[in-house]
Amino acid sequence: MEGRMKFVFLCACAAILLACISVYAAGSEDGAGADEAVAYRQEMAGLIGRIKEYGVSRRGSDFFVIANGGAGLMEPNEFLPEADYGRLLQRLDGVMAESVNFGWDMEMDKAMPSEEQDNYHRLLDNARRAGVVPLVLDYAREPGNVQRAYREDRSLGYLGWVSGRRELDRLPEGLPHNDNDLPCTELKKAQNYLVLLNPEAFASREAYVQALAASNYDLLIVDAYYGDTPLNRQEVALLQHKPSGARRLVAAYMSVGEAEEYRPYWQAEWKDNPPGWLWERNEDWEGNFRVRYWQKSWQDMLMGQPDSYLDIILAAGFDGAFLDVVDVFYSFESLSNGE
Repeated sequence: MEGRMKFVFLCACAAILLACISVYAAGSEDGAGADEAVAYRQEMAGLIGRIKEYGVSRRGSDFFVIANGGAGLMEPNEFLPEADYGRLLQRLDGVMAESVNFGWDMEMDKAMPSEEQDNYHRLLDNARRAGVVPLVLDYAREPGNVQRAYREDRSLGYLGWVSGRRELDRLPEGLPHNDNDLPCTELKKAQNYLVLLNPEAFASREAYVQALAASNYDLLIVDAYYGDTPLNRQEVALLQHKPSGARRLVAAYMSVGEAEEYRPYWQAEWKDNPPGWLWERNEDWEGNFRVRYWQKSWQDMLMGQPDSYLDIILAAGFDGAFLDVVDVFYSFESLSNGE
């Protein structure tokens, strides 16, 4: 009896200790723990919703958001309750998935495995039926694969684009696939789009802006910056019109799941004294660090101040925001599961 009581007492002490460790790791703004108590998908869905609401409050009801890597949020489940899922659908305008046809495992022209592809089709179809525009970005150069990707996307109701370069740093030659001369004033009307996030290959800022302006895409997804300086209202206004003068949409890139050391907000002292929201290096992308995106100090960098990332985007007059690395929640979930 005495031995059993000692065992129970030790178990209780161990449970209390583990609970304290868990609360500290999850709740400390400056902690670098495993964040076990955080509802990662709910937090990401909530952040997307706040970004949308903030943009609408500053720019108007036509401001839109696209979640790159957000396909995993396109169904309610144990990680994302029905109520949170419903609120997300009311605020999200588009969701992008990469390499659904080609470009799997970071390899050009490599087809996605059928089981993975079926899962993406199910999630993207959920988005489509809910009124969220499903965008697919594939990576292929073989002409047969390029045409197959466009054909598959069109048949499934996706807005597709096939890039011949992983770097997303060039304008493709010729007219866009499914070229459209009509104005495009809302995401649901887009017939084609372009993603160009790395303007370093252009000879100058002016050459970069002029090349984009001369293209005929319905939707341009570009970086908010050229070098260390954001695009200004005049430059964005120029991009918002096709060569014919017809209106089109222009969205600015903004990473919500990673911090980037090549951005103006990055501080050199973070290397030795990182803020609490900075988590770990992304070994696949140089200079990128995953963040604890639910922490207020990170979200304050994203919006709410004149020099916050989203506020800079809004001040330049962009039509929407392209939210990248939304799927960072998978990394935290894997960590919690001990994977």
